[in-house]
Amino acid sequence: MSKRKRSFETTESESIKLQKNVKALQELIHIRPDLKGKKVYFFPKLNKYFEGIIFYDAKEKKAYIYSVINDLKYETFSQWMIGLKNWGLFKGYRSALATIFLEPNPNSPPISSILRVNSNSYWKIHTYINIQDIVSLVQKESLGEGKFVGIIMQEISEDLELHFFDEKKKLKKKMIISARGIFRSYKVWVLDQVLQEIDLPFPVRAMKRTLDEINNLIQYIVSLKICYGQSTIGFENVVQIRGNQLVGNNKEYCPFAFLENKNLPNEAYRHVDCKFIIKDENICENCQKIYKTMQQIHRRFLAGVNSTKTVHASKEILIEKIECQKKLIKTKSVTIANIRSCLQKKIEKEEGEISDEMSTITHTVIKSIANKNIDISNLHPIFQELIRIQSENSNGTRYHPMFLRWAISVYSKSGKAAYDAMKKIMRLPSISTLKSYINESEQCSGWQDKTEFQILESLTANNIWGYERVGFFSHDSFKIQKGLLWCQRKNCYVGYLDFEDEMEDYKSFALQCQREIHTTSEENNSSNSLVERQERDLATQIHQVVWHSATHNFAFPIAYYGINTITAHNLNTLIFNLAARLECIGIHTYGSICDGAGENRIHIKSFDWYASTWSLGDVVEVNFNKNKKSFHAAKIVDSNFKRTKFTICLCDSDKSEKITIDRAFIRPPMPLKLEWNVGELCEFKSPKDNQWYLGKITDFDSIESILSVEITNAEGGNEGWKVFNYHIGKFLQSVYDD
Repeated sequence: MSKRKRSFETTESESIKLQKNVKALQELIHIRPDLKGKKVYFFPKLNKYFEGIIFYDAKEKKAYIYSVINDLKYETFSQWMIGLKNWGLFKGYRSALATIFLEPNPNSPPISSILRVNSNSYWKIHTYINIQDIVSLVQKESLGEGKFVGIIMQEISEDLELHFFDEKKKLKKKMIISARGIFRSYKVWVLDQVLQEIDLPFPVRAMKRTLDEINNLIQYIVSLKICYGQSTIGFENVVQIRGNQLVGNNKEYCPFAFLENKNLPNEAYRHVDCKFIIKDENICENCQKIYKTMQQIHRRFLAGVNSTKTVHASKEILIEKIECQKKLIKTKSVTIANIRSCLQKKIEKEEGEISDEMSTITHTVIKSIANKNIDISNLHPIFQELIRIQSENSNGTRYHPMFLRWAISVYSKSGKAAYDAMKKIMRLPSISTLKSYINESEQCSGWQDKTEFQILESLTANNIWGYERVGFFSHDSFKIQKGLLWCQRKNCYVGYLDFEDEMEDYKSFALQCQREIHTTSEENNSSNSLVERQERDLATQIHQVVWHSATHNFAFPIAYYGINTITAHNLNTLIFNLAARLECIGIHTYGSICDGAGENRIHIKSFDWYASTWSLGDVVEVNFNKNKKSFHAAKIVDSNFKRTKFTICLCDSDKSEKITIDRAFIRPPMPLKLEWNVGELCEFKSPKDNQWYLGKITDFDSIESILSVEITNAEGGNEGWKVFNYHIGKFLQSVYDD
């Protein structure tokens, strides 16, 4: 065949195609005139399309196709496709009749289905589906007793979200099907945990899927059995002991199970490695292991071995905290060393040299006393004891307790350097001896920071943990025995008191020494009145506060206070201050007990939580006649010191009159309630007498927004009232909770 002939045939073929395409567009409008101004969609690929609009020129009596993406007009479908190709929007050749659709869905019929009797699909997509097909499937199977009953769907952009509920209408499973063209991916959640692909029947990645595959996938999700954890039924004491988590025996003491649905019928512990999906059993194998642990805890509880494990931080966190504490301790140690060095230099700089006469004075005095050249009977008892010590052998010297107390006082006030200088002159107890006595008797009134460590140490030693660290205070006062040291830990007298107010206490101390060293009755009688006269301003009693465990036979003295008398206000402040300090270290206090002494009765009577918290400007409810239920809103403007009387100003009165009223006629207001349910109890303010009566909500008209209330009036009869929604705050309030 010659080139000329082939060229003629090609030209003829293109002419025929052009005529067909021109005829196709015009014929489409002739058959379907309703398509004028409608959109058509050209699919060069299954997941990609371009929009065109068919419009008709009435003058030319001819149809055109307008391309949206490049804003051009074409006479035929073929020209439109060639124009898009020239713009580089797709490659290759496509059949216009088979790839142009009336809907943005390649699964819908193409325009060839209108122009031809027999039309075959250009794309092999008859088995692939879109989101609407899935929605239709679920809706169809949700009717009656279908297999998808109870599934709730929600379309989000191009995704479909399916929610699966259990018999109690609680959300347990969720699946999201994502659409990217004809490709579908999905994710499945069980109890807020994403399932891995190994637990699912089909791959989760985006791929072509058939309606049957989606149907089988949804059926699989519906049929999944969920592990609900190890039930605590029969093991309620385990929950009480261990709380919300079970802790392992490894070095890090990490929790391996957590409590879910607390205080509900389906309360259970779930293992941290729970598999969530089960086949034959009702619980996964990891959660099943918890049962053995709960049995062991239960048996120990029945045997009286009540241990509680505490969750510790991870190893890394503990290492970090330890390093931080080491740096802090090192910094403090350097600071203390610097201060000690400065003090030592200052003392050394200020002290003078000991002369030879001073260093030998002790031997001179002892020699004179031994030769009876000096009478020491008129000297101070302390000096008599000091001289006695110098005259004894250096080994095995026994010091009088009062002399030890004096030596401790000297050492505490003068310091190590001065005390060492004194030891060069006379025989004194060693510093180690003094420290052993100090450690036995050192204590101060009021709260001490060391109390925190001591009580926590005692609780741990007595195996008291967690929720068991709940208790109450007992407090009482007793008289101070003069000159004796009282130990608050043992709650008994153990030694001798040290100085506090040097000038005043020294006189008392001297007389006490005199009474102990000289036991004659004459000296005792002559000193009693003087002691009482000198110490009348000192504390005469100790007020002791002890914390008791409510779950164990355990008591621990918290603090003591030196007092003459104690007011109710001071006692309240003291007790709440101690309770707050214990709360900071995890020890809870819910009450206090005391005897019926006069100051305690005042303390109990004065305790009023609301009155102690009310401040100026607070709104309260006031009843001017205690026999009637006539409460009025009022604002506090003043109160007395004991907070037993308050000055108030009515809120709902035009008068600005201030009224002073007793605390017994005031109560805190109930919170405003705007939403009511039928059957609820309430208090209703009757318009007849402005009194509050107990009532009940009997009906609610949602159209008119009217509540029906039935009350029992003052005569004992029933009355019915209707309250508009916008008057609820004025006439209705919650039943007052005393």
